[in-house]
Amino acid sequence: ELLRKRYPDKKELSIRTEIGTFGLESTFDEFLLPEQDTKLLYHVDGRGNPLFGMDVKYTAEAHSFYPLQVQTTIDEDMQAEMEKVLKEQGVEKGGAVLLDIEKSSVLAMASTPNVTSKNRHEARNYMLTAIAPGSVFKTAVLAAVIEKNLDQPQTMYDCRKNLYGEPEGKQEVLNLTDSFSESCNYTFATLAERLIQTDEQIIEKTAAKLGLLDRAGWEGDVYHKQHFKQFDREETGSVWGDKRDKHVKKAIAQTAIGQKNVKTTPLQIANMMAAIARGGERKEVKIAEKVLYQNGTTMLSFQNKRPEGGSIDRYTAQKLQKFLRQVVTSDKGTGRRFQDLPYKVAGKSGTAQTGGQDKKGNPLYHKWFAGYFPVEKPKYALVVVHLDETSGRAKTNDAFYDIVKKVNEIEKKQT
Repeated sequence: ELLRKRYPDKKELSIRTEIGTFGLESTFDEFLLPEQDTKLLYHVDGRGNPLFGMDVKYTAEAHSFYPLQVQTTIDEDMQAEMEKVLKEQGVEKGGAVLLDIEKSSVLAMASTPNVTSKNRHEARNYMLTAIAPGSVFKTAVLAAVIEKNLDQPQTMYDCRKNLYGEPEGKQEVLNLTDSFSESCNYTFATLAERLIQTDEQIIEKTAAKLGLLDRAGWEGDVYHKQHFKQFDREETGSVWGDKRDKHVKKAIAQTAIGQKNVKTTPLQIANMMAAIARGGERKEVKIAEKVLYQNGTTMLSFQNKRPEGGSIDRYTAQKLQKFLRQVVTSDKGTGRRFQDLPYKVAGKSGTAQTGGQDKKGNPLYHKWFAGYFPVEKPKYALVVVHLDETSGRAKTNDAFYDIVKKVNEIEKKQT
């Protein structure tokens, strides 16, 4: 039924023709369909049962062009190591995505739990699913702060107060740089309120410039297929659920730290990091490079594309690069764990409350780390997220650390 519904004009296709229903097999299904029948010729006994031991022949129309092949951008070694790290670290729900910054392509992408024949109907790729990013979203707020010239180094923020300005006593009085590296919620709640006073749309406009609202994946017209999408079921992002929230102090504060109605996909976050590392230039992300004929010649190539809409300017990107690096180099930075990696890393952590609890009543969180490396000549953007886990058990940083080390080992072997 699905075959006939999807391809009503292809009456010649056998009802046994396999079609893709998930991931790349789904998006590239029309390219991968067989173009002619294949047959198995064999002898039968008097009852019509096959006698496979006697001269079995496989026949198909000789064709140098079909079937077609899709050449992906995936690095097989990096993909295998990423899956291995996630399993070893116990990331049971979540995943990771690694991008080639220059080519704006996926080198590795893994989502857990894996899609199997048993769970395929409810399975999803969490790297393409919009979820609360937590403090990773402070990167977008900071970009707006820089563009509105509110990033005054002498201004101090009382980080002994919590998100809503109530005494909490966990941190100190910090400047903006330390507020970002130590992820002070009070600072960004304060700045978000000031931003909205200058421009009610500034936060979502800046998020859009960083690619956090539109789909990050490659889209375009391919032959007769309009708006062809390389990524299956990729979701879009959001900032505000209700415009009235822009006039509610607590809602502004929650939005500033990537909670409330803020939702982004890990692929969007990885693409944001890649754009910042490139100096602000935003590109659509590819996971397929070419479609090839059977003889190896190219049927079509997917060229690099810049999405519609603006980008942050180069000056803003350069400032963001320094802030993101400070997250790792600062002795109190949330990314200080990565100081001894073989690459210099820049990035941002994130912790988003889910509202759920485990069996013992402990609150559950989405734990993120997103960044790029090496800092001096950015080559890779990496995002790792561990979903629905208690704060102390999340393996986000451990997995990020191990994946970066594996990338370094693979790069040495390949060169």
